[in-house]
Amino acid sequence: MGANWNPDNDVSDTPFLDGISSAGIRFKDFHSAASVCTPSRAGLLTGRLGKRTGVVGLFTTFSVGGLPTNETTLAETLKAGGYRTGMIGKWHLGTTEDYHPISRGFDFYYGLPYSNNMGCVDDTGYSHPPDTPCPKDRFTMKSRRPDDCPALPLYHNRDIIEQPVNLTDLADRYTEMATKFIKDESTTEPFLLYAAFTHMHVPLSFMAHNQSGSDDRGVYSKTLLEMDSTIRAISQAINETHQENNTIIWVSGGGGSTSKFTVWEGGHRVPGVVFWPGTIPPFPDTGNEELISALDIYPTVAALANVSLPGDRVYDGIDISDLLLGKPFSTKDRVLFHPNSIGIMSNAGDLDAVRVGDFKAIYRTGGAFDCEENIAAVENHDPPLIFNLREDPLESMPLDRASEQYQYVYQKVVEALGEIEHSIQTDNTTVADYTEDPRAGPCCNPDHVCCRCQN
Repeated sequence: MGANWNPDNDVSDTPFLDGISSAGIRFKDFHSAASVCTPSRAGLLTGRLGKRTGVVGLFTTFSVGGLPTNETTLAETLKAGGYRTGMIGKWHLGTTEDYHPISRGFDFYYGLPYSNNMGCVDDTGYSHPPDTPCPKDRFTMKSRRPDDCPALPLYHNRDIIEQPVNLTDLADRYTEMATKFIKDESTTEPFLLYAAFTHMHVPLSFMAHNQSGSDDRGVYSKTLLEMDSTIRAISQAINETHQENNTIIWVSGGGGSTSKFTVWEGGHRVPGVVFWPGTIPPFPDTGNEELISALDIYPTVAALANVSLPGDRVYDGIDISDLLLGKPFSTKDRVLFHPNSIGIMSNAGDLDAVRVGDFKAIYRTGGAFDCEENIAAVENHDPPLIFNLREDPLESMPLDRASEQYQYVYQKVVEALGEIEHSIQTDNTTVADYTEDPRAGPCCNPDHVCCRCQN
């Protein structure tokens, strides 16, 4: 996001987000619930870490299960409070009937069941290594990766309407469907719209007509600009209903940018912007430095909507509505846990990093894939590496283990881990089903190679 790294740059790739961040709150220390897709989304929608929900790694194309059904989502809570609920974009919390968005509190759904690289498409976009298009027949199926099929599907509610999806015009279709949902004149109910874009996930894909400015922008910049334009168009639909002063817009990254699958800051520190004209006072352009998490979205939005959370479980997110409304609020003593999201490891979901104020302890590094799909060796650190993120945000200079500062922080970390382990042991926790079955893969036409169909 342009405002995060160069607010004076006239060629920002996120001009709309920069604009609303200056009129609302831009968080400089905002974190996703995990560093990879599935547990990050589960944390956002439940306000709970994967050690509680059981969602600790990625669901695959053929996953039988999904976000456990006894976990309550933000959509289910707001729907019970009189809201109509819609979703566009990437779900990645289960595709079979019980785990589909329509079964998890959403009245309307238009999007992809998982990541845009989990199945072939005809227009492959930009990726490394390069993807190959979907086969047209069984003769071209040979020598392909087995996970290329079924082709990437597009859902409208429970129906697959296109397989493979055309990614090059998907942003326009998301805008169209979001606008219809927002402008629905058949109801006066307030609404929740959850828009989960895949723009910055490979393969990158964008439409030429959504671009502006110089043609020398790179592929990443052009894709980012299209996402910004899509958010602008959806926001404009809200303005056209004259409900902008009644609508809160919360934008955040999903995690896993430069250090996907890891607990380094690049894996989970993401952009975060909240905008609510007339209610949230503009924060200085320097940004807000409180320690905030996507786990906080569920309890905060529920509080602002005046609806109650289920009381039979513990939440890792906190209500930050006072901060948004300009009231006294501080996260000085907050503890935040960062889980290991590497599904190939037996300890997926373990709390490999602990944030205590300005300090962060890391117990395990490595184990992630690079662009060539090589896996870095896992390295355990006990006692942990500890960094002062205010002085060393790049995590390049761990504290001396013999120093008084290290020993003081280390004791705080050990206490925090003991407290959350006890909390999890005594909480209402669940276990997700990670079994796989080829029959669970979304397929609109099993008689055609890769399930090809168009509607």
